[in-house]
Amino acid sequence: MHFRLGLLSRRAALRRIGGVSALAASSFGLIETATANAAEDLATPASDNLPTSEPQLREFVLTASEFDWDLLADTTVRVWGYNGQMPGPEIRVREGDQVRITLRNDLPVPTTIHWHGVNLPPAMDGPSGLNQEPVLPGGEFVYDFVAKPAGSRWYHSHADPTVQVPLGLYGPFIVEPRVPVRIYDRDYTYFLAEWDQELTPDVAAGLAPRGPGDQMMRGGELGADLFLMNGRMQGAIPPIVVNEGERILIRLMHAGAMPHAFHTHGHSFKIVATDGNPVPEVAQLTKDTLLIGPAERYDLELLADNPGVWMVHCHMEPHMANGMMTLLAYEGAVPTGPAAAIYDPLTAGIVDEHTMAPEMVMPDMGEAPVVSPTPTPPPAAPVAGTGPTMEVAIIDDRFEPNDFIVAGGTTVVWVNRGQNWHSIAAFDGSFESDRIEPGGQFEHRFETPGVYQFLCKHHVLQGMTGRVTVT
Repeated sequence: MHFRLGLLSRRAALRRIGGVSALAASSFGLIETATANAAEDLATPASDNLPTSEPQLREFVLTASEFDWDLLADTTVRVWGYNGQMPGPEIRVREGDQVRITLRNDLPVPTTIHWHGVNLPPAMDGPSGLNQEPVLPGGEFVYDFVAKPAGSRWYHSHADPTVQVPLGLYGPFIVEPRVPVRIYDRDYTYFLAEWDQELTPDVAAGLAPRGPGDQMMRGGELGADLFLMNGRMQGAIPPIVVNEGERILIRLMHAGAMPHAFHTHGHSFKIVATDGNPVPEVAQLTKDTLLIGPAERYDLELLADNPGVWMVHCHMEPHMANGMMTLLAYEGAVPTGPAAAIYDPLTAGIVDEHTMAPEMVMPDMGEAPVVSPTPTPPPAAPVAGTGPTMEVAIIDDRFEPNDFIVAGGTTVVWVNRGQNWHSIAAFDGSFESDRIEPGGQFEHRFETPGVYQFLCKHHVLQGMTGRVTVT
């Protein structure tokens, strides 16, 4: 079995953006760039892909609707989003372009769109009731404005935003400068958000009561269970793929309701723009951890000068454990730890077909080798199992014990005694669990002597690996 923990290949992660020579990486194509010829409804003349000194008319369609969305392949939720994706399409235009965007409302409730950070006439701004009538179910509204100023902007619902934005009605809106100040080798957009498992479309539409957890909140605040980057979590979030010496731009955006601490391992970055507005060079801070609040955006410039495979995550540890983590991966590099056994440098990540949506699955690259880790210093002697069964405790981010010996015919029972959910799988594919909720368990009977390595499919990069030797 070739493990596929949900990371996308470099080939699918890199895409050219209309009118910009840099490479834009989008999560499994989930932030599809809404530029020239991106789709029939989003089509504009092909010549608009070429740089021009003259402003252009740019026309797009955004359809708000309800659909299923895979946070992970085994974690499907019902969302409200634009054009069948969460976040919505990444719209890229140039400063000064005339932008004409048709909102089609296929939701069961009224909605609008606010163009966050764009300076436009009040009638185009989007707040329902203040500056426009809400767009009723089945209705349309055309937003028509000049794109200014340049920078990392975004769009989101401004009708009942307490529930419509958390359900997925948001997306990036990039206004490129007409004359680029600096060209980057790669341009990435990452949207941070939270997911409340009790908030459903029926709750938002008033057809079902709030869940017990949300009912306990005060002032209408909603809870958060899972933590997303570009509408995905954990292994389903694509890596930042680089070559040594490249200078990359990370557009960090926040659609959620709580702060996050964005942290890069092995690298620092410079803050070159805040909320889309350039920071003078003399004022640019160099950091490796950035606290970003709701609705904020930061443009981060990072020099790829330390080859390897590195973590990128929210440094609020429960947020990382429950979704908000990806990789900074140099092409051709491999991890220096046990994850190297299941890491494919061709896909710049660890990929597991069982945690991926069908459209994410890459061609099979062959069987992954079964490699026994040889940590330094040597580990303590393996624990010996006794009796017909042996229990292994799952205690968030570790197994206890994680290296043990059992006799053939023993049933090993993994019991989740932590607060997060997990899933167990063997490196060689001989056994695999479904999602194990807190208090749940998974068992497998070992008959054939040998050495079996296992891992948590969703937390392997946090060190959740183990080994059982069957005598």
